[in-house]
Amino acid sequence: PGYAQVDFGEADFYEDDHCVRRKYLTMSFPFSNDGYSQVFGGETAECVCQGLKDIFEYIGGVPVELVFDNATGVGKRIRDRIVETDLFSEFRAHYGFRVRFCNPRSGWEKGNVENKVGTVRRNLFVPIPRYHDVIEYNKGLLDGHLRKASEPHYKKQLPISELFEEDRKALLCLPEKAFVVRRYEWYKADGYGKICMDGKHFYSTRPGNRKKKVLAAIYAHYIDILKPDGSILVRHKRQYGDERTDLSDNSTMLDVLCRNAGAW
Repeated sequence: PGYAQVDFGEADFYEDDHCVRRKYLTMSFPFSNDGYSQVFGGETAECVCQGLKDIFEYIGGVPVELVFDNATGVGKRIRDRIVETDLFSEFRAHYGFRVRFCNPRSGWEKGNVENKVGTVRRNLFVPIPRYHDVIEYNKGLLDGHLRKASEPHYKKQLPISELFEEDRKALLCLPEKAFVVRRYEWYKADGYGKICMDGKHFYSTRPGNRKKKVLAAIYAHYIDILKPDGSILVRHKRQYGDERTDLSDNSTMLDVLCRNAGAW
């Protein structure tokens, strides 16, 4: 009890009227066969940590140990050594759990969560779900496990929810203060005052920042462009995927337009 496995799956969702492919982080408990999921745009360290944090707070504790595959989203494997990302390393130190990574091409080492990913897709994401705000959708998704948890364990023939109480008793306590899942990066704005992330996603700052360095706070679901004093200039929804995106916020143009009325 108290040990968990983590993996990503993918499924289709309707964001308003647009059908998009999204990733979902699943954490399962092999002892009880209970599991929880959260939907994200990608598999970044921010997505992993935010999903784990949301699940920790929902179940009221932290697993003793988490098992991952080949460090997807939380680091990279260099020969036989795993190098964790700074964000995940700080997150793990804050919550105090141990971590173990599977060997390459050894999915059976976390077979419980592999099966749980498929179960979640078949039970929670069929037919295709629809949402407007994925953050709000994720809050409701945590309650989605209750129906499955009322069923008997496939082998122990006891209700999954009853077995999970043994998992819950073994959990580590939550720290007094929650971890804020974000990282900071400096970017040089282009001639339009926009910064580029991941080589293909452009976010507006303001025209006055053209060719200047801009500090961004990067979260799982959004990007904050910061002013020199650290306050938020503009918040953008974080973009994922291989297609180029270009987001603008007209409010950042107002000071320029007021000085140059002809630009309207």
